[in-house]
This record gives sequence, C-alpha cells and structure tokens, in this order.
Amino acid sequence: MKQLVTLGEAMLRLSVSPGDRLQDAPAFQVHVAGSEANVAFAAARVGLRAAWVSALPDNSLGRRVAGTLASGGVDLSLVHWVSGGRLGLCFVEMGAAPRPISILYDRAASTMALATVDSFDWQSIADTQFMHVSGIMLGLSDSSREVAIRAIKEGRSRGALVSFDMNYRQKLWDRRAAAAAAREVAPLVDVLICTAEDARDLFDADRAPESAIAKLAADLGVESIVLTLGPEGAIASRGGATFRRAGHPVETVDRVGAGDAFVAGLIWGLIDGSLELGIERGLAMSALKMTLHGDLFRLDAADVAALLARDRREVGR
Repeated sequence: MKQLVTLGEAMLRLSVSPGDRLQDAPAFQVHVAGSEANVAFAAARVGLRAAWVSALPDNSLGRRVAGTLASGGVDLSLVHWVSGGRLGLCFVEMGAAPRPISILYDRAASTMALATVDSFDWQSIADTQFMHVSGIMLGLSDSSREVAIRAIKEGRSRGALVSFDMNYRQKLWDRRAAAAAAREVAPLVDVLICTAEDARDLFDADRAPESAIAKLAADLGVESIVLTLGPEGAIASRGGATFRRAGHPVETVDRVGAGDAFVAGLIWGLIDGSLELGIERGLAMSALKMTLHGDLFRLDAADVAALLARDRREVGR
C-alpha cells in the first residue's frame, strides 16, 4: 500500500531573477511546479511511499515533469498520458519588498484540466493510507472538480484518510465559489489545511489565530484543522484541543512551494501517529524549502532532523 497519493495539475514555472520584470527579462529559470506534485515530491524525499496522479501530455514538456518528479522518488505509475495535450505554464516575477510575488498563469485547457473521471484507475489510486487533494483542483475546471471529488470518495471508501489544502487561487475563481466548494467536500475530509489569509477571505475568520481556527472548526466540522500563520508558525485543532508552534527564522531565497513542503511534513507526522509531530516537521520543511530555488523540496529527512535538533525542539510530545 502507498502511504500517500496526491492528485493535481503540474506546470512548468518560468521565473525571472529578483529585480527583473516579466516583460523585459533577458532569461527565465525553469522549474517543475504544481501544489500536489510538490507535496508528493517532498513526501518522497523524506522517505514516504508517495504517488502522484495527474494527466500529462505525451511530449517533451510532460516528460520533463515526469523525469523531475521521478528523480525525487515519486511513483508515477498512475499518471494518464495524453497524445496532443498541453502542459500548463506559470510565469513568476520574484518581487522584493514592498512588491509581492506576481504570478501569471497560462494553464487553460491543460491535459489535467480536461481530464475526466474515466481517465484514471480508481482502484489503484485509492490503495493508500492518505489521499491528498487541494482547492486548486476544485477550481481548475468542472471536470477536474469531479475528478477531485471522485478521488476523495474512492479513498474514503477504501479506508484512506483525506487531507485537503484550501489553496485558494483568486485567479481561478471567486471567493464565494471557493468557499462553497470547500463546504461541499468538508464532510469527506479528515485533515484541513488553510492559511490565515484564506480563512479570513473565504470564511470571514478573525485575525486572531485561536478565533480563526475555532470558526473553521464550527463552520466546516472537520476533525483536524491546521491553520498556517506564515512566519509566526502554525496552530492546530483536534477534538477540541488546540496547540500552536512557532516558525523558524529563515533567510528566504524562494518562498513559492513552502506551503506544500509544510503539508508533506504534516502528513509525515500523521503517518507516524502524531499531529504535533506533523506540525513540527511541516514547519521545518517549509523553512528549509524557502532556502531553495524552485517549488520543490530537494532535501531529505536528515536535513529536517538536523534543523529540529538545532532548534532544540522536543518533537512528538
């Protein structure tokens, strides 16, 4: 049995160096990107048996994605290959304060956006301990939403735990539609991950973390909820008990993909039986990811253990 299956779209990310603009950049750095692919890659790097489900075009760009993910140990046997399809692209301008990061998407009619529930082997996909999906799949297209919900239901029917990252993307859909979709899938979710910003924008949650996570628990009814707080760390709630952990000091190189590294660490801890351990590992992996260019967590479990030991944290309490 696989320990983790993630389902989602992959893209190629074309980034310009800090200080350059997209419209006049002399060159681009190319990286594989995509939230659920990032989670699978990070999980595989720390030793989990992780598989990624998607539809890829059967061309050199699709093979670029597959080769990169396979190099990190991700199982790609469940990928659906499509002749004549296209891979989505995203263009990233690495803004420096006070300018934010700016992302331009070119992902319409990608192979994953056009994939249907008949594209996948659901029996094999659902043979996993954890099934992970994000709100991006709910907003990408009507068919991708059907695929995501089918994955969740198939996983649950075979005993998998379902983790769901809210991952609101305002360039895909509006807030009310995203919130409604989250409420629709919430009864099927075991672990919900949400940023404080998404909790505020989608569910009118208070800025105070304890109040925000209590509102999410009341509105969505998910057993375990994790609210990420950026540099301030994360707060989690399960069965009425709430605990909070601080983040790590970081000299940021590239923060895109840090949230996905956090999710991988969280699931890693949950597989080892502890939500608190998952928060510890997730925060460590998120911090470490921000020291690397690109979306992917290209370190390993020893690096995570070294950071936690260096900070003298007691994990698994």
